[in-house]
Amino acid sequence: MIKKKYRALRFIAFVFQVLAWVSLVLAILGMLGSLAAGVMNVISIPALDQFQLQGGNVGGVASVVAGIVSALVVLIIGVINFVLLLAVAEYFYVLIDTEQNTRAGADYLRQLVQAQQPVAAPPVANVAPLAPEPYPAEPTVTVQTTPAPK
Repeated sequence: MIKKKYRALRFIAFVFQVLAWVSLVLAILGMLGSLAAGVMNVISIPALDQFQLQGGNVGGVASVVAGIVSALVVLIIGVINFVLLLAVAEYFYVLIDTEQNTRAGADYLRQLVQAQQPVAAPPVANVAPLAPEPYPAEPTVTVQTTPAPK
């Protein structure tokens, strides 16, 4: 088993993951709050407050529309923030995994090379070194020629 290294990076990646999920939960709560504010006429569009319709107030409808639009904006920004924070966390994990795999591969290659090296014979005393073998003579090629017909 390979020893785990970079505990601080692992902790930072974990913190980014937690922040990503907290961001998503807060975005959903913010979206629900914006919808509630629109339905309760807390959000208003001042330019539309002065107009009246026969059946009701334009400002009330505009408040609901403003609540829906703001809820969508809050949700979209929250989801983008969630994805970015989660991507940062995963990037740290990728870097850590790359280092672990590289170290494991180097250990495996080291073991493989050590297993393939021949075992050296113990030195023998008082033995003359062997003379190098002479190179074999180059082969000679004989070509038989026939006289050309006349």
